[in-house]
Amino acid sequence: MRDPNAPPIRLLMVEDNPGDARLVRALLAETGGFELSCAETMAEAQSWLAENAADAVLLDLSLPDSHGLETIDRMRGLAPMAPVVVFTGLADEDVGVAAVKRGCQDYLVKGVGDGQLISRTVLYAIERKTLEVERAQSADRMKKVLLQTVRAMSLTLEMRDPYTAGHQRRVANLAVAIGRTMGWSEHTLEGLQTGALIHDLGKINVPSDFLSRPGRLSDAAFGVVKSHAAVGAEIVDGIDFPWPVADMIRQHHERMDGSGYPLGLTAESIIPEARVLAVADVVEAISSHRPYRPALGMDVALAEIRNHCGTRYDPEAVACCEKVIAQEGEAVFGEIALGQ
Repeated sequence: MRDPNAPPIRLLMVEDNPGDARLVRALLAETGGFELSCAETMAEAQSWLAENAADAVLLDLSLPDSHGLETIDRMRGLAPMAPVVVFTGLADEDVGVAAVKRGCQDYLVKGVGDGQLISRTVLYAIERKTLEVERAQSADRMKKVLLQTVRAMSLTLEMRDPYTAGHQRRVANLAVAIGRTMGWSEHTLEGLQTGALIHDLGKINVPSDFLSRPGRLSDAAFGVVKSHAAVGAEIVDGIDFPWPVADMIRQHHERMDGSGYPLGLTAESIIPEARVLAVADVVEAISSHRPYRPALGMDVALAEIRNHCGTRYDPEAVACCEKVIAQEGEAVFGEIALGQ
């Protein structure tokens, strides 16, 4: 039950039929608790919203300057935080479902129900919108904590292995630049960055001597080093990331022709993020210093991916990597902001 001492709900009704608007005003006057403002067009609604805040919007879908479901999109653009209840003469369930899918909180048919129904529907819409906002804020906080944890894991590994200090960050920055050039969404890029920042996490299970020893390793020792991809994936397998992070880690040494490890996957069996990560990883590794050799330089790194394009490495990832390096050079290894 609504608190009788609470301030009135500021309801904006966008309706071009004066008779319908008068009826709703009369019905809500009987229930009380509402401060109703009316606009006959989307342009009027925009002007009103520029100077006022609405707790909820009652929206007709047939207006002189806006018609159909696009009216919902326009209203959500004008008042993204206000819950929207569609109010129309179309008794069409499909329209109601489509309206809710476009972000409306509810759907009312004109001439059906009384003031109590309208009141309950608007109050429920406000409650639903509040819960949606709270869930989104909670998810955002959880994601930030998750990403902070990922960064901490990355730094922990780099402190243990000074020769690869910064390697994961540089790979992540190059991978994101490649993915962005490929036209990936910010959500997918965020996942790519997350996986790249801990793609070598499994090396925490490799003796530090194997990671820093100059010269070639024995086949047995190299086999232990190669296990890092599978081990890293196992470490994060139980974490409910909103991206396929475990697969990125497991597959970042897979190659298009099946010559990679640990599973010998080929082509489309390798997820797109891992294909991009493979290119970024090898370019950074070849162009940077390693305990068993000095840095070979960017020209050698690009020659590696170019000479094995389509066999070891994904052609689109290679082409986009070359484009990124041509535009930015090694400055691409610096920090890249995502959604900040």
